Amino acid sequence: MAQTIESESRLRDYLIERIEREIPFSVLNGHRSKRLPNNVNFCFRFIEGESMLILLDILGICASSGSACTSGSLDPSHVLLAIGRPHEIAHGSLRLTLSQDTTKEELDFVVDELKKIVERLRNMSPLYEDYIKREDRRK
Repeated sequence: MAQTIESESRLRDYLIERIEREIPFSVLNGHRSKRLPNNVNFCFRFIEGESMLILLDILGICASSGSACTSGSLDPSHVLLAIGRPHEIAHGSLRLTLSQDTTKEELDFVVDELKKIVERLRNMSPLYEDYIKREDRRK
């Protein structure tokens, strides 16, 4: 069990680092290290989790946009709302669960595809478009 926990924690941390580094406006939910060794949960601003899930599913990537206890619900996680995530950000949540069989190559595939998906959905988002316009005006 100790080896599994160590392996999953290492992969989890790798996944968290890549997402934080490579996907702008992503916010890790929960403590960085005081979490289950196989759990990664992010919010992505300016997109809805359901759209992200559909596109991930097409690629064979299994994920959830809410907590395990609310799977099937379109409401954002009550836990994310309770820790202060605004409704519109909590709606863009993604939960990924690793296993002892998960490989680094699989995580690389997930992040590479997730980057494309997030960019695609943001390009369709009027909220993102408004944000970019506001930022351009500030420059």
